[in-house]
Amino acid sequence: MNRLRPIQMSVRFALTLSLASASTALAEPTLELRVSGPKEVFPGDPLSSSIDAAGRITLGLESVMLGSLGNAPIVSLEVIDGAVYVGTAGGGLSRLDPRAKNLKRLVEDDKALVSAIAGRGGRVYFATSPEGRIHRLGAKGEKEAFANPATKYIWALVPAKDGFYAATGDPGRVVFIDEKGATRVLFEADETHVRALVAHPGGGLVAGSGQKGIVFKLDTKGRAFALYDSELDEVTALAVDPRTMDVYAAFVSESEKGKFIPGRTIGPVAEDKKDAAGSPIKSSEVVRIAADGRVDVIFSSRRDGALDLAFDPERRQLYIATGAGPKERGRVYAVDTRDRDRLTLIARVEQPIASALEIVPGSGVLIGTAPTAEVVRLGPGPARTSIYLSEEQDLRRPARVGRIWYDADLPEGSKLTLSLRSGNTAKHGPAWSDWSAAVSHESGGPVEVPRARYVQFKAELTASSKGLGPTLKSMHASVLRANAAPELREVFLLRPGIYMRAMPEEEEKEKTVTLNAAQFQRLRIESPDREEVRVRQGTKPGWLTAAWDAQDRNGDALVARVELRALPDAGPAAWQRLNPKTRHNFHSFDSRAFPDGRYQLRVVVSDRPSNPPEETLSDDRESEPFTIDNQPPKIEGLRASLTGGVLEVTMRAVDVASLLGEAELSMSGGPWLMLPAADGLTDSKEETFLARLRPDGKPGSPVLAKGRQSVAVRVTDELGNESTASTFFNVP
Repeated sequence: MNRLRPIQMSVRFALTLSLASASTALAEPTLELRVSGPKEVFPGDPLSSSIDAAGRITLGLESVMLGSLGNAPIVSLEVIDGAVYVGTAGGGLSRLDPRAKNLKRLVEDDKALVSAIAGRGGRVYFATSPEGRIHRLGAKGEKEAFANPATKYIWALVPAKDGFYAATGDPGRVVFIDEKGATRVLFEADETHVRALVAHPGGGLVAGSGQKGIVFKLDTKGRAFALYDSELDEVTALAVDPRTMDVYAAFVSESEKGKFIPGRTIGPVAEDKKDAAGSPIKSSEVVRIAADGRVDVIFSSRRDGALDLAFDPERRQLYIATGAGPKERGRVYAVDTRDRDRLTLIARVEQPIASALEIVPGSGVLIGTAPTAEVVRLGPGPARTSIYLSEEQDLRRPARVGRIWYDADLPEGSKLTLSLRSGNTAKHGPAWSDWSAAVSHESGGPVEVPRARYVQFKAELTASSKGLGPTLKSMHASVLRANAAPELREVFLLRPGIYMRAMPEEEEKEKTVTLNAAQFQRLRIESPDREEVRVRQGTKPGWLTAAWDAQDRNGDALVARVELRALPDAGPAAWQRLNPKTRHNFHSFDSRAFPDGRYQLRVVVSDRPSNPPEETLSDDRESEPFTIDNQPPKIEGLRASLTGGVLEVTMRAVDVASLLGEAELSMSGGPWLMLPAADGLTDSKEETFLARLRPDGKPGSPVLAKGRQSVAVRVTDELGNESTASTFFNVP
């Protein structure tokens, strides 16, 4: 999405032209491309920057790659006694020392998911699925069997005073496991999976289901109460604010079941690279369930699926890890609960999915990724330099870029540079140009890139020596697009006799309006009203109105020239101009100024009002042949006679220019009745008409009284010209 607007007026450029109104588009020698606001900034690549809810770009958090496990998606992440334990799908269990960046594989398992990790009593416990077992690490790091809850999946482990609570799948349960590994069922859900489980600081547990998207509050005896029933399918993660007792829940609905949710279907995500069309996300949201039961949606997306949550009680921030399609990048958002739940995109990772989150007090946030397993640390401080790439901007046609500039807040000592590249493919790639020279002053400067349909901005933000960074609000470029020819789709005539006359423009009068959001949107300078043509319409004998359907792809103002030529039987005829150039899509003229006969119209439209002479383009189209005929048919040889009780009426009609239309007769002032052609078809300029009427009393039959009777006839041609005649006959 982008906005192209004329630089002179700061009005959003209209890409379409209303055919039913005067062309009001401004000239397009130079347009401004502007990228600003959340709808235009968020679809870009934040790379190493941060984006707030208003679409403002700032320095991102410092990002450090701590380790990689290759093609073994991370499913679970847990900090225990200062060490980071990483559970994967098909890569076993590993331990990471964040300071030494040393990632060591502890347990090899190329078939199972290490779907949950927990620490208790100085020991590390982990669950594997789909075998549904809980293990622990021995004194030498060896794998020891601990518990078998008789389930297929174990999605979460929550340490308790005297054991663990576990969320399971197939069947969906919450179970308690004591210190010796003995298991008892605490809560039986009416679903296949219970996907998420956390301890509530006020006592008990909070659980999230895997098919119906329900969040439950459980006490230690297993009594359950539903806190929230989402319209989405699956609860993917839970977190609790220990100060307010607010519960945060993440939900996802997949566009196709089994394509996305990490841990359960992490494998197919990697396989989706073969077909990247469409997002696996149907919808996703994160809600806050307050202690008083109020529910607020604090994150919603149809692109990013919320997969894990972590609440930082010191910063009062909720972190959200998300994933998207295989050609996208996983993102991490932060919600500041102290500032009206302000949402900020704080980072993106190189992999399509940020699958796991863990807060390390004083050391930032750890992110686990999929389908390639990487552990990344964000923070705790901001990066010295951050880069942002805009989404590819479609200029609709090849264009030349002149200058680029930006609007930003720049603390003393900070720096911001803006550059641009161009290409003719919808996504940037090897066939695009190199980046232009960077522009460092907000007033901008010229850039040299090839003429192309698509462009992309790159912004580089650098902090001052005091650590203060710029805030980028918008990016701009001046654009000169190649002109596109107007298209004249049709030229046609309105009904004979109709004329139209355009009314002069009137200054808008003061009026009373109802103020609402729609009214303010209509009056915004970026969205001007489309001006409509006001006309006077009437009818006059002999007048014809030519009309046409014309469009201009780049919204240029159009002018039209209307021409007429006669169509003789042999040899071409010269075109005769009917009008000075008009900006309307019609022209009325008096056809009585031309001899009767066959004619043709030609309309030529040009975009000259919006372009210099050397770049002006035009189109023309001819109408179907038509007839000018302002003379009525001639009626000859009208006779009426009564023979043997049958009244016979006959006449001949001739029209010089048009086909005859219809003939009617009236007896002694009675209703008009059809007078048929003698051969049954009225299909030429000359016809004999004959009617034989019997006074038999049936509807439409004549009523004949003795004495002198009259017969009137009328004939019209196909253009509506009419002649009448009458005669008398005697009834004995």
